[in-house]
Amino acid sequence: MKSDLIRQKFHELHSAGRPYADITKELGISLRTAGNWAREMELPRRNGGPRRQRWMPGNKSKIG
Repeated sequence: MKSDLIRQKFHELHSAGRPYADITKELGISLRTAGNWAREMELPRRNGGPRRQRWMPGNKSKIG
């Protein structure tokens, strides 16, 4: 099935460390679908990018 091939490609790209934005654009899937598949496949969670880390509780703003 087509969806099985897309899921397999998703797994390969995720395992290679590609960002979700790139994966979703390349495969034509939504960000929510990518997150759901990662959870269903029990892939390791990612910590998020620089934006998420910047706004994490406990991080002091570095405004100079």
